[in-house]
Amino acid sequence: MQRFLVRSFFQATCLSSALLLAACGGGGGAGSNSAEGSTPGAVGAGKTGPSGGTTGVMDSAAALAAALPATPGLSPVDVGSLLFKDKNLSASRQMACASCHAETFGHADAPGTLLPLGGAALNLAGMRSSPTVRYQNEGHAFRLDAKGEASGGFTWDGRADSRKEQARDPFFVAEEMGLPGSPHEPSAVTQLVRQASYFPDLQALYAPGEIDSDLKLFEKIAELLEIYQRDDADYNLFDSKYDQSLAGLATLTAPESRGLAIMADPKRGNCMSCHTATGSKPLFTNFGYAALGVPRNHAAPKNVDANFYDLGLCSRAKSGPDPVRDAHKYCGQFKTPTLRNVERTAPYFHNASVASLEDAVRFHFERDAAPAKWFKTRTGAADQSYNDLPVRYRGNLARQRPFSGDYQPSDGDIADILAFLKTLNDADQTTPLPPR
Repeated sequence: MQRFLVRSFFQATCLSSALLLAACGGGGGAGSNSAEGSTPGAVGAGKTGPSGGTTGVMDSAAALAAALPATPGLSPVDVGSLLFKDKNLSASRQMACASCHAETFGHADAPGTLLPLGGAALNLAGMRSSPTVRYQNEGHAFRLDAKGEASGGFTWDGRADSRKEQARDPFFVAEEMGLPGSPHEPSAVTQLVRQASYFPDLQALYAPGEIDSDLKLFEKIAELLEIYQRDDADYNLFDSKYDQSLAGLATLTAPESRGLAIMADPKRGNCMSCHTATGSKPLFTNFGYAALGVPRNHAAPKNVDANFYDLGLCSRAKSGPDPVRDAHKYCGQFKTPTLRNVERTAPYFHNASVASLEDAVRFHFERDAAPAKWFKTRTGAADQSYNDLPVRYRGNLARQRPFSGDYQPSDGDIADILAFLKTLNDADQTTPLPPR
């Protein structure tokens, strides 16, 4: 986490000479800008000597302190972090961005959740799980390549082309932070931010004319949320055991090495065809899209309607020309997430339909080989296959390995894959997982 810088002129003056060290216990000191948005205190003035100069140890200290740069306020990353964690910016006054993207669990769903609950009473569930927001710096705006393959964008359906754009919506979604208004009428958010203790620090980052309206201020709020996620070290640690092994500082165990080999083998797991792992800092995603045909989550409120389907990329809403809208070949496709911290980011898939990492791994191999195990009716009876994707779109399903079912791993193979996936946990991910 970004640490707030607290500094005073005492430190600088005490380093200047042993004489000044003796004076650090007295006189006025410069304050610091804290998370509460306090302002620096004044430096005590020295006495005036006969020649108009200053005299005494404190006078020398004051002169040196006056020559130093002013104590800085909070950085853009600091202010973005405070915005990200501010529960007051919601209808319930109990929900922040960090509520759904929990720092100690890979900046993804908090433990024990299925679908996040939001709204004024924290009792409204949406349709999708909260993906990790770590390791997104190599993400890019949504695009289609020459073959029509989709990649990029942010959120499960890539509807936002940047993290700044993504940050605008959750404040106003009824099942999320639930404030009235919209990104085009953001006064409910900006009023709360202006009342926040850190608002003076936000003001200090911009010229007055840059934040003198609700729309301008809201743009800066979204900008700061993007800066925080882009520049805070916790979002790009690259310090997992696997990273250490690449640097020659750790060695994978035999099970971990076997799990990696299964995942990388095109004739077995073939996982790296989507969760690409190239370069010295592999991201374990190609930022692409795939239709996995995961089981329907009957706990999602909208799924009470048997005719309702979350179709992912083909229902992507975006203003202006959109080559994806109504393109049936994209229906059922959702963004391929990074596997970094995957052990920490349950539940799995876009609709939170699978609770454990082991089941998520097994589903990839057993979707077509054992459909009765995975697809259930609301009452728990065996359902038809791919019960969360209409029949007319099932030609979009990923059919290559591991979904083809022609390689079935043993229980030992599954254990090895899980062993390797745990090596992708960042070093800060040490909070015990809840029992399942």
